[in-house]
Amino acid sequence: MLSDNANYSSTSDMTMQTVNFTPLRTSSRVLIHVVYPTIRTYVTGNTRTRLNHHIKRDGTEIYTLSEMPQYKSANFGSSAVEFNTNVAFTHIDHPNTTNQVTYTATWQSVDGHVWNTANGQMVMIVAEISG
Repeated sequence: MLSDNANYSSTSDMTMQTVNFTPLRTSSRVLIHVVYPTIRTYVTGNTRTRLNHHIKRDGTEIYTLSEMPQYKSANFGSSAVEFNTNVAFTHIDHPNTTNQVTYTATWQSVDGHVWNTANGQMVMIVAEISG
């Protein structure tokens, strides 16, 4: 679990969470569950703001959740407008190894707007579920 309130606006993937995991068997399936209890963005004017999420295994993308959340044509004239929501997603992986793998959860601000976790405690659970 990690708590962070840094602002991220990069249109490239930013690593939010990392877990090193060693499967017991090559036939194992691995459950990866990512939770952001609070994701916040600031909106100004008539704009679109989107956040993409990815799970990577050893740097290779294995899951994508696109444009979650997305606010389109949120026509607010004030710079003090904030949107908060929670995001959670799950993926089942088959790494086919008994060597350590590194899972990372990343996000990317599609439109370059500021996003942060509003000090929410991010969680990434990685568990072997079959073998």
